[in-house]
Amino acid sequence: MKLNQPHYIFVCVLAALCLMLTGSQAFARMVIKPHIQADWQIDSNFHKAENEEKTVHTYTLQPGVDFGYTTDKTLMTLDYTLRRFMYDDKDENIPGQIDADEYDYTAHKALLRVKTMPTQRLELGLDNTFMKTRDPATADANDNSIDRFKYTLNRFAPRIVYNFGEKFDVALKYTNLLTDYSDDGLNEGEDSVENRGGLTWSYNLTPKTSFNLDYQIWERDYDKDSIDYTSNQVMFNVKRQVNYLTFGAGIGYHTRDFDETVASGDIDKFVWKLSVLGQNPPDARSIPKHSVYLSLGSNLNDSGTGDTYYESMRLDARLTYLAMERLNCILSGYLQNSDYETSDRDDDRWLISLGADYLINPFFTVGLSGGHEERDSNFDGKDFDNQYIMLKAKFNYDFAMK
Repeated sequence: MKLNQPHYIFVCVLAALCLMLTGSQAFARMVIKPHIQADWQIDSNFHKAENEEKTVHTYTLQPGVDFGYTTDKTLMTLDYTLRRFMYDDKDENIPGQIDADEYDYTAHKALLRVKTMPTQRLELGLDNTFMKTRDPATADANDNSIDRFKYTLNRFAPRIVYNFGEKFDVALKYTNLLTDYSDDGLNEGEDSVENRGGLTWSYNLTPKTSFNLDYQIWERDYDKDSIDYTSNQVMFNVKRQVNYLTFGAGIGYHTRDFDETVASGDIDKFVWKLSVLGQNPPDARSIPKHSVYLSLGSNLNDSGTGDTYYESMRLDARLTYLAMERLNCILSGYLQNSDYETSDRDDDRWLISLGADYLINPFFTVGLSGGHEERDSNFDGKDFDNQYIMLKAKFNYDFAMK
């Protein structure tokens, strides 16, 4: 499977058509923001191995640019970052280990977002995400892997939203997700295509309370031995704003039917999610004085190469506090339990990180952070722990034209 050029031509043409629908140009603003970041990181257990730990230094250079164009009816943003990763061993290799610099590579991340309103009630939107990476968490939000296989991912997601008034709207969404691994060797990742459709009915009870009913159906087709499947999920969600915090809760049902017999059999689960999100002040254009993000939920992983599916219960958290108008303190982490459907394996994996970014001026920031990651499993060879420290420096500058 290869991500071909016509796909990107189609994305660009669709974005151009959205711009043509802007109508009045009474308000127009363009933003061009070049940025560059340099990182240094040291990991005590680079390979995340149970016993054969190795210390590795990572050097990263990240140039990029943010582009934005806004009119009274249209928004278009493009955020592109190139990331060059270079690794340096600080310990001798144990027999069987690979030199860290064999993992050197150049990553890419491009995020395109287009939204336009051809009428007062109709909104057309398009999001397209392209990534080239070795990070397995990019392929699945509930990932539990430690692999470093290089792959490209493209998520193409158009949508249509019709607003019936202040209270009620309906959204129709489609997502095409292509995952293409660079090395097609045995047990080195498996290419897949996912096609997902969604329909969401939303009702705003009051300006601070809303409900929605969300239905999604998707198919994932693998290129090799993993069994294709079809998932159906329906969820009822409610959101409530209290001061600068928004509380969310959702409950639903998820069924997954496989095209052939698998060890787990077809899977069906109740799924749920709780969340708290907010910042103070709510309309801060730069770094807020306080911010909070908490999310706790349970669902299945989607990317199951080798038919390795599990029920994931996951907590994500991020808290920030701006001290002295310049020092942004950040506490973040996650905790995930992965209960496998195809075996008795059960993993607890968690990470906690503490850091601070110092704003030297509006364009230049330096930061220091450190953390601990650990996985405890009832399967031999699956435990690991890793400590890391990171230093970073970032420069960005806004060019704005009205």
